[in-house]
Parts: sequence; C-alpha cells; structure tokens
Amino acid sequence: MSLQARADLNQLPVNTQFWRYVVPSIAGMLVVSSNVLIDGIFVGRYVGAHALAAITLVYPIVMLQIGLGAMISMGAATRISILQGAGQVVAAKQTLANTLIMIALLGIALPAIGISQLEHILVLLNADNAADVLHEARAYLRLMLWGGVVNIGQIAAIFLIRNDGQPKLATLLVAFSALSNIALNYLFLVHFQLGLAGAAMATLLVEGFITLAGLLYFFSPLAHLRLALADLRADWASMPAILGLGFSSLLMEANLALLMFAHNYQLLEYGKGNDVAAYAIAAYTEAVFILLIHGLAMGMQPLLSHATGAKDAERLVQILRYGLRVSVVIGVCLLATVQLFPATIAALYVGNDPVLIALATDALRWHLFALPFDGILIVGVIALQAMALTRLAMVGTLGKTLLLIPALWLMPQWWGVTGIYTALPLVNMLLGSIIGLVLWQQLRRLRKTALE
Repeated sequence: MSLQARADLNQLPVNTQFWRYVVPSIAGMLVVSSNVLIDGIFVGRYVGAHALAAITLVYPIVMLQIGLGAMISMGAATRISILQGAGQVVAAKQTLANTLIMIALLGIALPAIGISQLEHILVLLNADNAADVLHEARAYLRLMLWGGVVNIGQIAAIFLIRNDGQPKLATLLVAFSALSNIALNYLFLVHFQLGLAGAAMATLLVEGFITLAGLLYFFSPLAHLRLALADLRADWASMPAILGLGFSSLLMEANLALLMFAHNYQLLEYGKGNDVAAYAIAAYTEAVFILLIHGLAMGMQPLLSHATGAKDAERLVQILRYGLRVSVVIGVCLLATVQLFPATIAALYVGNDPVLIALATDALRWHLFALPFDGILIVGVIALQAMALTRLAMVGTLGKTLLLIPALWLMPQWWGVTGIYTALPLVNMLLGSIIGLVLWQQLRRLRKTALE
C-alpha cells in the first residue's frame, strides 16, 4: 500500500472513504448478481417451471464443485501473497504451478467420479420425482461435471489475476462473463431451444473463455508472476498448505449446499414439484440481495482492518455505523419491493403461469421477510472478522447451520410448506439480532475508548 493510500485512510472523511471503497465492490457484485438473475429468468421463461425445479435440485452438487474451486483459489492467492511479501518469488511461482496442476487433476477426477455415479446422485437429490425434471436435471448436471475444470478454473483466474495486481482486468473479465452469458443464453435457450443443457453450455463456454484468458495471462509478459512451461512441475509436499489456507472457503460453500439440499428435500416431502420451482424464484431473488450486501461488507473490510490496526476507535465507530445503516436501507428497500410487488417479480421468471406465480408470490413474501436482519448478519460477521474478532464472528457463521437444520425439520410439521419458507428468515432474525447486540456492545466499547 502506498504512503498516499495510507494517508487517505487516516485523514479523508469517513463518508468519502467509505464510498471510494464500497462502490467498486458493490459494482462487481452487481455484475455477478445480474448474471444470477438473468440465468433464472431465461431458464424460467424459456424452459419452464420444471427446469427451475431441476436446476435447484442439482445445484448443491455444483456448489460443492464451486467450493473446491474457491478452496484452491483462496488458498493459492493467500499463499502467493505471503511468499511474495517475503521475497520468495520462486516459491510463489511453484504455488501457481501447483494450482494449475490441482485444477487439471480435479478436471479429470470430477467427471470420472460424478458421471459414473450420476444416476445415484440424482436419486439422492430427489431429482427423479418427475420425468421432465429428471431429464433436465440429468442433462444439466452431466455437462457441469464434464466442465468441472473450467468451472473451477474461472474462479482461480479471477482470484489470481486480481492477486497479481490487475484488479481492472479481473473486473473486465467478470463484466464480459455477464454480457456474454446473456447472449449465449438467448442463443441456446431461445433460438436453439436446448433446454437446461443449453444453460449449462452457455455457462461453461463463458467459464472456459475466462479460464483460458487466465492461463494465457500468466504465461504472458503482462503477468508480474510469469510462468514458463518449464515451471509446470508438481511439488506434492507443498500442496496441502494451499488447501489448508483455502479450506474455510470449501466449508462455506458446503454449508450453503447442505442448506439448499435440506430446503429441497423438505419441499419435496411436504409440497409438490412446483413448490421447488417457487422456492427457486425466491432463492434467485435472495441471491441478488446477498451478493449486494457482500459487496458492501467486503468494501468495508479494508477500512475496518486499517482502523483496527491503527487503533483508531473513533473511525471504527463511524465506519461500522455507516455500513450498518446502508445495509439496513438496502434491506428495507428490497423488502418493500418484494412485499409490494411479489407477483411482478415472479412473472419475470415464469411469464403468464398463474399457478406458479401464486406459489412464487407466497414463497417470496414468506422466505424474504427478514432481509434487513440478514443484511445486519452478513455485514456484522464480516466486520467482526475485519476487526480480528473471529470468535464472535463464528456465532453468525456456524449458528445458521446449527439452528436452520432443526428448524427445517420441525417447522414443516406444524405449518407445511410455509414452515419451510419461514425457517430461514426466522433464524436470520434471531442471529441478526444477536450479531446486532454484539456490534452494539462493540460500539459502546469503542466509543468509550475514543473518549479516553
């Protein structure tokens, strides 16, 4: 970090500083969230409700695949930064070479294992509950397993290019993926009518381009950490260190996959196929909010960490209060939109299907009624991590799984499908309140410190 950047962090007004860091972070997440939203709209409108149900049922497996990519990417980026900081350029190159080798090995292992067990996986996920759902789920998951190498590779490309001092290039690649995804979804789903397999093909083609771009970058003069073919030798002994540094990222995705599987399982147990499609609409909409709030929180992170290191209690209070207010405003605005216009939102995905619109309206209203609390929870956990209060942050990270699994088991027994939809928001309200109380106590402590 330059001397000017350090001076800005210490001297600029908090609101100026806040938006300077947060706006690019939110902008990046807006691109990603628009990608998610567009995928859902194309699948719902041009393939059908059964395709929404199919992609929701099999997506926990894709999330595990993404988790493996996040583990390798985060572990590699962290280890490379540490080694470069210590002046160990050769070891940093070896880490990058190990990363490419591990991605290639996973690209072989995932389809070899997954395709051979495909039918068993589909039965485990309950994707065989209807013939049309099973057909779309099988086609989508088969392609995503075959394309595991680029699914993982594109995550690594974005992480490592940004880590190599090229954040603008990484952002451009993300923006390209969003725009090309729209074009390819239209081509494969609307023009060629390839069904959910077309959506998988669109995704994998985009991810393949980004993976290739990342590979070419690190063999080009543009890269600070440039590789040659002679560098591609495996150092098996150092690979566990990469995986260890990124293991928490795998756990996070595995946790989300488990919770999604639990929702799907209970919806099929207590509802019908269309209930899974309705949940998919609520989940796609929720994902947009979560990505935006993550962008906000990640933009706050360097500000909070710097103020913590500088022991500047007053700035910590200002940044934290500012961020929490913005998260609540975003949450309240989206909550009002969902509660006032749920049928309009549902129609974006499914067009003129009155039965599914009615089901999705209920899903949106019940599943998303605690968005402001969810925002406090996300911002609070990342803020506590940024302030090196990791044990307190674990309350929110682990609490969701520990509370939600029993809630998803108990509540449908009392309220049926509505109980499934309300389990997560109720847990978010409880955990958001707890994290809010923890943050309030921290703010009191920091204000007291600032006055001393």
